[in-house]
Amino acid sequence: MSIRKRLNLSFMAMVVIPIILFLIAGFLILTLFIGDLGELNKLLPESHNYKQTASQESELFVSLKEKSFQAPLELLDENYLLSLQADLERINAVLAIRHGSNFIYTSKDLADITAMDLPEFGYHSSDNNIEKIGDKTYAIKQQDFFIPNVGNASLFFIKDASILTKLTQTIYPVLFVTLLLILVITNGTLTYYVSRSIINPIDSLKNAARKIKSGDLNHAIEIKGKDELTELAQTFEDMRKQLKESAALQAQYEENRKELIAHISHDLKTPITSIKGYIEGIQDGVATSPERLQRYLQTIYQKSNDLDHLIDELFLYSKLDLKKVPFTFEIVDLKDYLTDYLEELNFDFEKTQTKVRFTHDGSSEFLVQVDRDKIKRVLSNIIENSLKYMDKADGNIDINLRSIKDCVKIEITDNGPGIASDALPYVFHQFYRAEQSRNKQTGGSGLGLSIARMIVEEHNGEIEIESQLNKGTKIIISLRKVSR
Repeated sequence: MSIRKRLNLSFMAMVVIPIILFLIAGFLILTLFIGDLGELNKLLPESHNYKQTASQESELFVSLKEKSFQAPLELLDENYLLSLQADLERINAVLAIRHGSNFIYTSKDLADITAMDLPEFGYHSSDNNIEKIGDKTYAIKQQDFFIPNVGNASLFFIKDASILTKLTQTIYPVLFVTLLLILVITNGTLTYYVSRSIINPIDSLKNAARKIKSGDLNHAIEIKGKDELTELAQTFEDMRKQLKESAALQAQYEENRKELIAHISHDLKTPITSIKGYIEGIQDGVATSPERLQRYLQTIYQKSNDLDHLIDELFLYSKLDLKKVPFTFEIVDLKDYLTDYLEELNFDFEKTQTKVRFTHDGSSEFLVQVDRDKIKRVLSNIIENSLKYMDKADGNIDINLRSIKDCVKIEITDNGPGIASDALPYVFHQFYRAEQSRNKQTGGSGLGLSIARMIVEEHNGEIEIESQLNKGTKIIISLRKVSR
């Protein structure tokens, strides 16, 4: 149940329960002061009783009132009064008629009541009046009238209200205390339940926040229920998991960065050491012939080129990582672009005796929006890797161009040594470098595929890799199609 619903129900209960208790208490108070439950219907509006039949008591009293106006002498007729006896007994009431200071008629013996105990002439009340006479309490209705040749008289309807009044007076204090306790317990229970359902999750979140603040990302948040705080706790738990993953990834990146710095330091130091050695050889006169001198100078030049290439790769990687490399996009047909690019590489392929085959499907155009120079850098890095690690005399590189729905795919496949399955998820990661690239023959910075991935992502494209050891590697580049 949501917190909003819980609060609404709690609020309703805190309003409804006091109203019910108030009605019960009011009912008892009315009973105490009115003295007859049958009279309560008179306190209600007429519209409420439009289908109800008047009580027998009310009907009888009304008929007597009418009789007092229309034929008061009949109220002295014994036969008429005897005809009322059964009705009076049925409603447990006593009819008394007083003239002066004496009763001229009573339907029942009133041993404890004298004529002077009753309200005096002129008081006139059709409602039950609670009167304490002696040790008893009575509910009394009075109707004053005039009897020809007799004078002023009063008609009384008398009912014993002592039992009801005593009962009410006895239980009312107990009931009042009971109702008060029910109100306190109910509201206290609702307040405790609602506050606990809110405070406990907040305490849990507070504790989790302290753990995260102290660097403990392993403290899981226990999630129960289906309210707004549960959703907040779930969001907080998702954040904790992401922070934990980010921290682990950052630690891995930091480790890779340190390893890369160590490797690059080694790669920088190796050619520099060679250059220094050859220069010292020239200075010491070791290069005694023009041929040896030329060989020393050529080696120094090659090592300098390797250093320059490594520095260029690091500089480009850094700018791509900081999003500071400008891109100039234009619409290009990849079929024509790849044809021209591969013609430029024919000489390199001939030197390595590697065969390159370019194929494409039947589409007439492969239009994409790219930066020519950047895509060329991606292709060069991938193909250089294939050539660098090729371990077969009859090396093959197949480049296939395919058009699929809204994208163009470039698939570059070689028959080289392949990559181990456990290394595949990391080949495009920042600072990742396969150990086999550390040998002297292949060298390399280990940044080629990372740079390729960043450039492809700047084109809103995707790059994937598939590989098996001893069978070769396939790299797939997907770029969005455009129209002229």
